[in-house]
Amino acid sequence: MKILVVLSRIPYPLDKGDKLRAYYQIKELSKRNDVYLFCLNNTKYESKSIDILSTFVKGIHIGEFNNIDGLIGITKSFFDGTPFQTGYYSHSKNIRAFKAYCKQVKPDIIFNQFVRTAKYVCDDIPKVLDYQDALSANMAGRASKCNIIKKFLFNLEAKRLRKYEAKMFDIFDKLTIIVEADKKEIRHKRQSEIIVLPNGVDNSYFEYKTKEEKEFDIIFSGGMSYAPNVVAALYLGKEIMPLVWKKLPNARLVIAGANPVQAVRNLASQNIIVTGWVDDMKEYYGKSKIFIAPMQIGTGLQNKLLEAMAMNLPSITSPLANEALGAKENEEILIATTPQENANQIISLLTNPTLAQKISSSGNDFVKTNYRWETYGNLLESILKETIVLKQR
Repeated sequence: MKILVVLSRIPYPLDKGDKLRAYYQIKELSKRNDVYLFCLNNTKYESKSIDILSTFVKGIHIGEFNNIDGLIGITKSFFDGTPFQTGYYSHSKNIRAFKAYCKQVKPDIIFNQFVRTAKYVCDDIPKVLDYQDALSANMAGRASKCNIIKKFLFNLEAKRLRKYEAKMFDIFDKLTIIVEADKKEIRHKRQSEIIVLPNGVDNSYFEYKTKEEKEFDIIFSGGMSYAPNVVAALYLGKEIMPLVWKKLPNARLVIAGANPVQAVRNLASQNIIVTGWVDDMKEYYGKSKIFIAPMQIGTGLQNKLLEAMAMNLPSITSPLANEALGAKENEEILIATTPQENANQIISLLTNPTLAQKISSSGNDFVKTNYRWETYGNLLESILKETIVLKQR
């Protein structure tokens, strides 16, 4: 197949969950197909990113835009009722460029990521959309943690996204999403037709041989400018760790991830290390004893949990995050709801090597069995092929 993939970001470096998903999906698809990329972009990027992607894709077109373009798009969306993020990423010059690139490539199928790219399609070509997450639910969750002005804006965006997510059934031939819980949030009578297509873990995490000394007791990772991660990091640093220190005063936490906002940077202390961008997250997992993802808001599957469990780190998370993951409580993962429960689980793993070994081993087997990029790359390929066949009938 000749596949044209449409993304709202250049999928490298792997500093965001959507970029990681796109990168590995493209890499798997390119093993047996010709893959072309159309990536929107409004930030500086290194040529290295294009060089790396070019080792397995046939062509890349970058649709550049700036903040003025984004503001004009948002203004248009304010009046036409579409989500603000759709307006931000939709510009007439880039839509024209996409149509021209589509004519040049002549793809058999178009694969879009996120509803925000839904205006980048060609009517006569089969098309599949990856919702990734139920962004309407994500925005509603963010609204619950915001001040009154942001609450209004996030709730408005959630309402618009809910309508727009349903409209995707009229635009695309097939739809995919990462987890079943988010599928249930898409309000449409044909909701059952959405295909659940989970994320995976790169084999390098399973194969990594840990040589590092255990420098940190606890690790939390992820993009530290992303609201759900910021909320979780502040919850961990301000509410959970003080309870841990009552029993284990020397326990050290590392918060590892790109672009930490000031509130996260302010957590840094003798016992809390905030790294910012790291070249290889595996190194930090290797330096740590346990992993925690105390997610309070957000949707979708947490890649950070998959990676940590693949590296044999006993892990703790919230019911919200495990709803997507589906690991067995007290066997493959530990679950905590309150600050005290989280602190108790941390203390248990740090003071009970037998429990830590049990959770790490079972968690690793769980991820190895259920979350492999090869498996879901093959499934995606079959979805795209089936879509082409159905369109030809």
